[in-house]
Amino acid sequence: MLRKKSSTLTSKQKRVFDYICNCLENNDKSPTILELAKFLGVSSLRTVTQYLESLEKKGLIVRSHHQSRGIRLVKVVDSVLATVTLPIVSAAGCDNMNVFAEQNFDEFVTIDRDFLNGTKPENVVVFRAMGNSMVDAGIETGDLVLTEMTTDIKSKDKVVAIVEGMTLIKQINFSPNAVILSPMSHDAQYRPIIMKKDFKVFGKVIEVIKNSFGGEELVYENI
Repeated sequence: MLRKKSSTLTSKQKRVFDYICNCLENNDKSPTILELAKFLGVSSLRTVTQYLESLEKKGLIVRSHHQSRGIRLVKVVDSVLATVTLPIVSAAGCDNMNVFAEQNFDEFVTIDRDFLNGTKPENVVVFRAMGNSMVDAGIETGDLVLTEMTTDIKSKDKVVAIVEGMTLIKQINFSPNAVILSPMSHDAQYRPIIMKKDFKVFGKVIEVIKNSFGGEELVYENI
């Protein structure tokens, strides 16, 4: 059985990866270390090799160390493993009112399209969960929460909502005159948030990528 894969990229790693892809697509050859250094505006070749080592570790490229243009992309032979790269735009709190919503495009995640369950990538936003109020739903601190931006929301859906500038992950329920954002935890300290009936959520949770994936923790690097 094929396993879904994911890897996180910093904005600089993504920039290097995109440059390699463009060179291979447009010039039919990979860039040299010196060309990458010039592209990045750095003098240290070790800095370049660190980026390449990170991309190789994440399973995106393979290098031949005896060739000046020995970088190649990992070939995907099965459409199930086709990937898409999405920005991780902010943290979302699973505790009540504790994380401000703010966009942060310094980190990306490359995932199998299968994670999207048929949803168009342009309609998907990735949040990193924080807090413990959704543990009974299998959402814990550090997990990556894939969220479809949609207004097609039903009772019992897990949603991402923005309340007073704060991003929250909750289960949604509807009453005749209110929208109820409920925690999914047996811990009594977490309480529902009740909004007016016309309250609109940001989107619906379509998948959760666990912080510990495939036995290895997702590592968010600064390089």
